[in-house]
Amino acid sequence: MKKIVTLLSLIAGIISVPLWGQQQPLSDINFGDLPRPVPSVSSLVSYTEAPVSLATGVPDIKLPLLGLSSTDKNIGISLALQYHPLNMDGTEAGSEVGIGWSMFAGGVISREVVDELDERYDDTGFIGYKKNKFNDIYYYNLPGISGKFKIERNTDNNTFQIVNLTPNNIKIEYTRNSNTATLIVNSFTITDDNGYKYIFNDYSQGRNYTHPLTSGTLFKSAFYLTQIKNQNNVELLNFIYQKENKNKPGTNEVLYQSCKLKTITSPGTGSVTIDYHYDSSLEGTMNDPYSVTKVSLKNNSGGIVSQYGFEYNIQVENKRTLNRINKINLSNPTGTPLETTKLLYTEYYFNNVSGDRACSANPPFQITSVGTLHKIILPTGGMVEYNFEANQYYKNKSTPNYVTQESFSDPEVQFIKSFAGINFDVPNGTNKTYTFQVMGEPGKQKRIYIDFDAQKYYPSIGPADPQSFVDYMIDNDPNLANVCYSFNDEALEGRTWSFKTLSLMPGTHSIKISGTGGHGTITLSDIGSKPAPYKNAVSNDINLGIRIKDIKYYNSALDYQPKKTVAYDYSVFNDSNSSSGYRFYPEMESSASDYTPVVLYKNVKVAHDSDNGYINYYYKNPNDFPKTPYTYNGSSINFWPYYNLTKSGIMEKKEVFNNQNQLVSTVNYDFIFETLNQMPEIPVDGGVTKKAYIKSSKVITKDYTGNNRFVETKVETEFNPVNFKAASVKETSSDGNITEKILTYSAGAAAYQNLENANMTGIPVKTEVKKNGKSVSGTIVKYENPGSLYPSSVVSINPNDSSNKVAIKYDDYDSKGNVRQFTSDYNAATGAGTPTVIIWGYNQSFPIARIEGAKLSDIGNLADEIILKSNADTDAATETALINALDNFRSLPALRNASITTFTYDPLVGTTTVTPPTGLREIYKYDKNGRLISVVDVNGNMVSDYKYNTKPQL
Repeated sequence: MKKIVTLLSLIAGIISVPLWGQQQPLSDINFGDLPRPVPSVSSLVSYTEAPVSLATGVPDIKLPLLGLSSTDKNIGISLALQYHPLNMDGTEAGSEVGIGWSMFAGGVISREVVDELDERYDDTGFIGYKKNKFNDIYYYNLPGISGKFKIERNTDNNTFQIVNLTPNNIKIEYTRNSNTATLIVNSFTITDDNGYKYIFNDYSQGRNYTHPLTSGTLFKSAFYLTQIKNQNNVELLNFIYQKENKNKPGTNEVLYQSCKLKTITSPGTGSVTIDYHYDSSLEGTMNDPYSVTKVSLKNNSGGIVSQYGFEYNIQVENKRTLNRINKINLSNPTGTPLETTKLLYTEYYFNNVSGDRACSANPPFQITSVGTLHKIILPTGGMVEYNFEANQYYKNKSTPNYVTQESFSDPEVQFIKSFAGINFDVPNGTNKTYTFQVMGEPGKQKRIYIDFDAQKYYPSIGPADPQSFVDYMIDNDPNLANVCYSFNDEALEGRTWSFKTLSLMPGTHSIKISGTGGHGTITLSDIGSKPAPYKNAVSNDINLGIRIKDIKYYNSALDYQPKKTVAYDYSVFNDSNSSSGYRFYPEMESSASDYTPVVLYKNVKVAHDSDNGYINYYYKNPNDFPKTPYTYNGSSINFWPYYNLTKSGIMEKKEVFNNQNQLVSTVNYDFIFETLNQMPEIPVDGGVTKKAYIKSSKVITKDYTGNNRFVETKVETEFNPVNFKAASVKETSSDGNITEKILTYSAGAAAYQNLENANMTGIPVKTEVKKNGKSVSGTIVKYENPGSLYPSSVVSINPNDSSNKVAIKYDDYDSKGNVRQFTSDYNAATGAGTPTVIIWGYNQSFPIARIEGAKLSDIGNLADEIILKSNADTDAATETALINALDNFRSLPALRNASITTFTYDPLVGTTTVTPPTGLREIYKYDKNGRLISVVDVNGNMVSDYKYNTKPQL
């Protein structure tokens, strides 16, 4: 582990306890003093440094809860719980949803304090003021985007700039307060390459007491997403937080300010609300004192559409542990839940209990286990069982004399064993000599451990207040043994004991006991070892965490035999006695922080017992891209290329075998990387690196048909160096035909400067398709509406003569960016084409009428009534009124030549009716809990029927 002031060292007294064992201290934890100062946010870092992947051994364990859409189909919120096994160790707090779990909802910019707080020196009048270098790392997690950045300070002119440490094309901006002594950020705005703005205006605060000069600094510990806006600054989602100050005990000084997501609102659509419980007894422990108790999805009228409750106890490592997730029955909210998901946990014990005898009277206790999720009992009554094992990394243990009896070097293959015991009884004032045999190779010394434990006799002769003692000597040599510890009770008839180590040749040795008399035992031990060969792996490092071993699926939690098992093997494919794992550290933005390595596996075998087939996965890691000499800050060091891409493992090959061990298919992956030289150097283990991106990829798939015959397809992708998205995709089919798609983006094109100004560089504006080298189609998307960043038209390119034709002209948008009218096959010269009008209802959230063959000018205010009635649709009666209004709208004389389809909804539940131009309406019915139960036609005839089966959880 690399040196740094770390969470582990700061709370060593807390984490060195066995799982579910001793009570941890409850009064000394101040998260503001820790490198990651927000307990329910710090766990998100694991998803950046050790992502879900076969290469990391991290399984994808996710429980979806609620979904909230917006008026933009590209933006919405999926509320979900996700589990990461590396978040179960002692350095992680019990989060607001329980240890190991994270709740993904909205977005956050979390912070890791590196070295010292960036903005610590905020007063130029302070005697110790200085313009310090900024080192803190910020991790951003928002829907579909994650990464990290830092703020660089030019100490000469006191200016600041944000450096994005992740290769993507987002833009990060900040606002600051008026303090010029340093930079104190008030808010961040992240703009993605589609032009969506994620605004972080809210924040939590912590107080840091670690610095000797500026102790007690109150700082912003994390920033929280408050709004998502589209390219035209229309609000799509907003986020409201519950903020509370907690004071330092006995003072009025704010210790921290919590910032808990309370409500997510999609204007005109609905909201998600989150309820919390505050437990003051968890202050000062490795727990977030706030826990999520309930999450609710509500429609625009505030009615509950779906709701989940959470149950916890203090269990794993004395931290909050999530045990049940209940889907609340909206027909009887206080009764039996509609569905229950039950979570069970266990301990994984590392194989490092028996080790070398520490030369100390009180050897330090070492953690040998870690808590882990074990079973999920599903609402259907089925069960998924997750079995984990220790991460392993390769170590060569096949060398001659890898272990010897002279030294204890590997607790995985060596152990301490007793080979002799002596019971002695020495009367007052006498000496006794005993003998013992040391076995071993002649001429080679052997390490011996001696435990001596005696109860002294009361001296019968001597002074009135005699000094009693009992001791021993090996081979009459007083200097032979090394005394690790010894103790002699001064009380008469007291106890004396000692522990000594020495090295002896094989043969017969003597032990002479002398003193004022006593009786007891002598235990002699030496070093034993397991028979070779040893597995070439280290698997007893608890800091490396655990990996998935197998996943078992049961029809019922009461079953003993699983219906299916998926097993994972991380050994080298051609050497089952060697681990394919290697340790790699994350980028080391600071030389004064503690970084824990992540194990990456080059070979992973996934076996399915249901069909007895298996899949071999091959990965590349940073070692496959060797370091090269490099000069950095005038010093000669090494440069490790492409580290940001390879540190999580890069797929190289996939082989699929059937149950007869026959190769069924292969997929080969070939990537070309390119270093982004404009990016700053970042220290890594053994050198520096710069961020890189995937320049191109080639994926070749072979499906074998027997007798060494196969069908081959190939997909080659080139990536744009500006936005890192696909610039061309070429597919070669098994018959040799080649289809190529070429994508052009706005960057550098004068006609799209408005898009570039809005950072909309990730949206393709031109697409061309070729077959066997010949252009067969092409489209251009234009953005020519003044004052708007919505598309104005889609132009088709004739591949024969390169002439253009407007395929779709977007004539009008509403204030939320919904298309109100578009014209198909538009003739720019004559204005002719086929118009279609879309009427948006439910507060401009859903289309309630699609009218083909009419224009907005034909409709005028004819749709006002159906819009108003849709906005008022909250129950069966108001929906009936809306349907009647839609039927009247369909029969208006002004629209008799138009083709009309109408719709009604239960927002956030689903479509309730669809009436096509034929008038043959389909009706969709849902139960109280939002589940589709039937589809019937206009005459009441059943089209589809749905049943749901769940089992109660004990």
